[in-house]
Amino acid sequence: MSTDFCRICSSILRDYFGRDMAEIVKPLQWGQKSLLTLASLLAGKYTKQTIQEALVVLLQFNFVSAICNVHSVQIEYKLNTDNVMLVLRYPKYLSIIKRKFGDTHRELVQSLLCLGRASLSKIVGECLKTHNKAANEFDDYWEKAVELVKNEYFQRTPTYVVWTEVKSNKRFTAPAKNHKDEKKILFDVNFDKFHLDIRNKLIVDAVVRTLEDVVAGDVMKTILNQCADNYSPVSNPIPLQLIRSNLTVGQNYLLEYITMIEEDPTKFVSKSYGTMCNITVNFKQAVSCLNESLIDQMVSYKFGQNSARLFRATRTHKLLELERLQQTALIPDRETKTLTSELFMNNYLQVQELKKPNTRIGRNDGKSFYLYHLNDRQLHQELTEEVLKMIGNCMTWKFKTCEDNKRLLKNKARFDGMVQGMQEADDAFFEEAMDNLFSPSERILIQSIKRLLRKCQLNIMRLDECLFLFSMYKRYKEIGDTAK
Repeated sequence: MSTDFCRICSSILRDYFGRDMAEIVKPLQWGQKSLLTLASLLAGKYTKQTIQEALVVLLQFNFVSAICNVHSVQIEYKLNTDNVMLVLRYPKYLSIIKRKFGDTHRELVQSLLCLGRASLSKIVGECLKTHNKAANEFDDYWEKAVELVKNEYFQRTPTYVVWTEVKSNKRFTAPAKNHKDEKKILFDVNFDKFHLDIRNKLIVDAVVRTLEDVVAGDVMKTILNQCADNYSPVSNPIPLQLIRSNLTVGQNYLLEYITMIEEDPTKFVSKSYGTMCNITVNFKQAVSCLNESLIDQMVSYKFGQNSARLFRATRTHKLLELERLQQTALIPDRETKTLTSELFMNNYLQVQELKKPNTRIGRNDGKSFYLYHLNDRQLHQELTEEVLKMIGNCMTWKFKTCEDNKRLLKNKARFDGMVQGMQEADDAFFEEAMDNLFSPSERILIQSIKRLLRKCQLNIMRLDECLFLFSMYKRYKEIGDTAK
C-alpha cells in the first residue's frame, strides 16, 4: 500500500470516527494482525478494551475483516482499504438515490451508511429518529426500504459475530415486517449497484458532450436502463420497440439518434438487424474511450497541447520511431525531442530498443532503432499515485483549515443549531443575531472558510471520479484478458 493511500485512509477514519480510531488502525495498514499484536504495538496509548471496541465498530462498517489464521488459533484482522475509500463516494450515492427515487429513499440510504449494517426495522427507526418523523410514518418508510431491497440497493449480509452465508436467491429478499427473526436479518449497502449507476451516468454525460444534444442523452439513458445490471463487456440485445415504449422524448427520431451514437468514433452502441432491430451497448469500449479521454486531459493539463498530441499519436500507432512520431503529430523536430524526453522522464512514454541487423559477416555497426510506446499498466499506476497524492493534499488542507478555525466554526455550528430550532423567526432577527455574535471580519472569514471547504470537497469528489474510471477500466480489461 502506498504512503498516499495510507494517508487518505487515516484521514477518512479520523474525520468520521475520531483521531483515536485512526491511530488504532495505523498498524493494520501494513498487514493483518491479531488483537494481541495490536495491543502490544499500541501499549501505553490504548488499552486492550479500547482496541476491541474500535475493532467492533470497524467490523460493523466492513472496514475490517476477521480472518482465522490456519497456523494459529488467533483471529487476525485485516483492513479493507477499498471499503474505506468508498466513504469519499457517499455524497454521490445519496445524490443518485435522490434523483431516482426521492428524499425519503435518500434518508433511508443515509441511515444505513451511518449504521454500517442493520435490520430493516433498525434502519427505519433510526431514520425516523434522525429526521424527527412521527411514529405513524413507520409503515410508509418500511415500504420504501423494501423497495430499495427489491431494486438491489440494499442486500442481505452475514453478521460478523456468527458467520452465516447468505443464499443467493434470498440476497435481495426483504423479510416480513412482523417476522420473529426480522431483527437478526441484517442489510448493508450494495455498492456494486451504485457503481453501475455511476458508470451509466458517465456514459450518458459523454454522449451529451459529444453530440451536444440533450435528447441524445435521454435516448442513451433509456437504452442503459434496459440493460442487465452486470459488468459484462457487451450488454444484452435490447429490442428497438422496447426502447421506444420507455422513451419520453424523441420517439419520432429514435432511429436517427441511435444511428448518430453508433456512427460516432466512440462506438458506444451498435445495431443488429434480423427479424427485429436490436441494440447492444459496448461497455468495455465506452469505458476505454472515457479512460483515454481522461488521460489525454491530464497529459494536456500537465505538459501542454503538443505533448498531448504526441501522446495520442503514440497510443494510436502502438510503436513509433521518433522521426515517424514527429511526422504524425506535425510538430517540429527539436520540440518533438524535448517533449518526448519530458514524457519519458515522467513515465508517460516508454522506449524500446531494436538493434539493426548486421549487413556483413563479422561487422557490428552498433546502430539501433528506438521506438516509443505506452505501458498501460505502468501508466495507470503512475496516474493513480498522482490522483491519490492530490486527494491527500486536499484532505490535509481541509483538516488544517478546520483546525486553525476550530473556535469560529464551533460557534457558527452552535448558531446554526439555534436557527434550526427557531423556524418561526424572520430573517431580520437572524441577521441581527449574526451581527451581535460575530464581527464583520469574522463573518467574512466564515464565508471564506465555507467556500474553501466546499472547493476542497468538490475537488476530492472529482478526483475520486478519476479513480473510479481507472478501476472500472482495469476491471473490464481483466474480464477481457480472462476471456482470452
